Amino acid sequence: MGNKSWTTPGASRDAQREAKRQAVLQAGARLFNDHGYEQTSLEDIAAALNITKRTIYYYVQSKEDILFGCHQQGLEVLGETMAQSQDPGLPVIARITLLIQGYCAWVSTDLGATIAMVREHSLSPERRKALRDSKAEVDFQLRSLIKQGVAEGSLRPCDPRLVSAAVFGALNWIPHWNRVDNPVPQEEIAEQYLQLVFAGMTTPSGEVQALV
Repeated sequence: MGNKSWTTPGASRDAQREAKRQAVLQAGARLFNDHGYEQTSLEDIAAALNITKRTIYYYVQSKEDILFGCHQQGLEVLGETMAQSQDPGLPVIARITLLIQGYCAWVSTDLGATIAMVREHSLSPERRKALRDSKAEVDFQLRSLIKQGVAEGSLRPCDPRLVSAAVFGALNWIPHWNRVDNPVPQEEIAEQYLQLVFAGMTTPSGEVQALV
């Protein structure tokens, strides 16, 4: 079985290998999300790429490697959003906005959706812990921003744990309902979610921040 698009003319060997590994991860993520992790085999992923199962083993060792690779790739992208939302030069509400917008965009991709669509028990204990630690960092950052907002008076007094749980619960549910023929654009989802969050949380001074 051959695939002419599997090779990029003129690319270095390392670039070729990385591009092919990325193709395996993307195909795996799409099938995991559409059909379920347990129901998807390496043969299915190979067929989606029009290559042989043997070829896949040049880039990953197992189906779990693909799933964990998807999580790693997605969390790296999310890490960039987290870095932006840590900018002390921005108002707290703007930083919360960046974090929620970035998470919404990430979980709306095939790679990002795997963290919501595929249960953690599919990973080994070590990898499961690594994933939970990474997710906890995002949760901690949102909680921290909420605490700062309450302390400065831009957000109403609240329990940051409950607010964070509600926000990420809503965000993580996006791939469950929005993987349809005509999905709602992730920018529109983020805007609506932010309106809902800030409508119940901002004080008059926070409302001014949100308008700036």
